[in-house]
Amino acid sequence: MLCVLAVLDAVLLFLLLKPAEKPAEPLPDGNTEPSAEPTPEPLEIYEYDEAALQDLRRELQEDREINPDVSALLCFQSGLIHAPVLQSADVNEYLYKDWKTGEYLSYGSITLEPENDLTRDDQNTIIYGHYIYEFRNPDRTLVFTPLAELMNEENWEPNRYVSLVTGQDIRYCEVVSVFECPLETIDGYQYTREGFEYNLLSYTKEYMTQYKANIRTYEYYDTGVDFDETDHFITLQTCIEGNNDSRQIVLCRELKRIRFDEEE
Repeated sequence: MLCVLAVLDAVLLFLLLKPAEKPAEPLPDGNTEPSAEPTPEPLEIYEYDEAALQDLRRELQEDREINPDVSALLCFQSGLIHAPVLQSADVNEYLYKDWKTGEYLSYGSITLEPENDLTRDDQNTIIYGHYIYEFRNPDRTLVFTPLAELMNEENWEPNRYVSLVTGQDIRYCEVVSVFECPLETIDGYQYTREGFEYNLLSYTKEYMTQYKANIRTYEYYDTGVDFDETDHFITLQTCIEGNNDSRQIVLCRELKRIRFDEEE
């Protein structure tokens, strides 16, 4: 009995001598628990992660060191096309020129419409590239040759998303229509028919109504994606094999634009 009392006395003495626990310091908002780090928003299916985006920006800078006329990178997320886009005051400057060496090249380089300004908020950004016949390009990879795959509906979904990486932003887009644009010849020069002008920098509501109706008539298939005069676009243009009186147009609607200074 004495032993039990002795143990109880020892426990009581320990409790009396144990220093009181200090209460948690309140945080500025009155909480006593530290707040968790904010969870970053999940990436959309068409977006690059930070590491991939930094690689693209580095690639663009390296290409510009080779040739300062490199204005952007055009990148299908599928890899269908991944190439620099050149811009010069003369639309024919890179028509038959290798952007790396400056030497003659029969299939030239991918080029941006001279009237476009990537530092300005143009509604429509127009990009041109050659189509190369199979006997000269068996693997079908040169310049805009791969766009021919988009004439077939089964190839649309796998190649739906495309991005334009510039010095100041990345523009995420989706292909909304692939169509055949008819041309007319006047005084030996070819022009787009009225109502099919894919190469305008901006569109009024009235013109877009006509343009879209014409596109629906001449597109290879219906993607199910709508667009209107409030959208921004990237328009890709190339030739069609065996057809000199039309051009293939890939119309891409902008989904999201992120300025790099917002990320840094």
